[in-house]
Amino acid sequence: MLNIHRQHAPAARGQITQQQPHKCGAVRPAAQQQQQLQRAARLLTRANPKSNSSSTATKQDTSSSSSSSSSSSSSSSQVQPGLAGGLLSSPQQQSAAYIFLTGTSVAFGVAALAAPQLLLTLALGVDATPLDVAFTRIAGATMAISAAVEYSLQDAVVAGHLKSSTYLRLMLAILGKNCLYLAAFALSPGLWSPVLFSFYPTAAAASVVINAATLCSGFAQSGAASIRAGLASVAGFSEPKTPAGWTYSVFILLYAATVAACYAPEVIFTGQPMTAAGQLLKHTWAPGFLLAGAACWVLADAADRGRLGASTFRRLNLGLAAVEAGYTAVFGWSIASGLAVNDGSSWSNLAGSAGITLYCLYQYVTNDKSKK
Repeated sequence: MLNIHRQHAPAARGQITQQQPHKCGAVRPAAQQQQQLQRAARLLTRANPKSNSSSTATKQDTSSSSSSSSSSSSSSSQVQPGLAGGLLSSPQQQSAAYIFLTGTSVAFGVAALAAPQLLLTLALGVDATPLDVAFTRIAGATMAISAAVEYSLQDAVVAGHLKSSTYLRLMLAILGKNCLYLAAFALSPGLWSPVLFSFYPTAAAASVVINAATLCSGFAQSGAASIRAGLASVAGFSEPKTPAGWTYSVFILLYAATVAACYAPEVIFTGQPMTAAGQLLKHTWAPGFLLAGAACWVLADAADRGRLGASTFRRLNLGLAAVEAGYTAVFGWSIASGLAVNDGSSWSNLAGSAGITLYCLYQYVTNDKSKK
């Protein structure tokens, strides 16, 4: 029994020792096979990188094409407003156009104030009467507000503020001013000449084209809802909330009465007979005073918002002061020389003009740019 046990035990142990390596040998080749497959895959990848990157390239091409299509659509949407604007659709063109208009207004205003007789001789080919000279100087004084508005619009183009209600009002006002200016010329066919055409309607017609094109460009870049909102804000007028707002509102009424008086029979400048040139010149006051009233409308709104210190409104105050200072000087000289009647109505007219001058200068001086 003992011997049998001893004989079979080693055999059993031998079987065990033989079976263990058999099991390990079965596991080891499977692991080795998996590792070999992984190595083969790496080798194939290194040997043929194009096949590995083709899918990635395909994805990149797909994403780039989709991004390019989206960017092209977005770029087209950005380009379309400019294309729709057409003439003067870029800020650079608009800025240059308003600089040109400002320079034209300044040049005509200075020429009318400094050399009215020479200007009338060149434009009309007639000997100017003293009343014609006075009327020419008043017309030149009204160009100060035109220059102030046009330069403010140029400044708004550079700053990107042209779509605000303030500048929309100014653009519409200067459009109305120049249309009225051209209407006065159209109603005086007896004075038409090639020289007068080159002087009188050219700048006004250019201003109409520039402002209309700028408005159309802005409307093309905005939606219909934005256009309606802009026009609603332009047309809005509320009761003044500040003493300055009330003062400018009174000025609006005075300018409205002055515009009406420009088309009424003359009752103040009665020292000399009215000539055809004088009648045309008197009609050219009306557009300037109309623009002055619109500037007061803008200033009344700015006063209620506490914005009279902004550069645009200071510039408008300075332009109004220049208009009324010129009118005060010419009208005072007319009273002294007998061209205008020397009575209470003339002196009240003179006092009102001087009062507007002083008030606008006061607002210009006491409000500075730091209050933007």
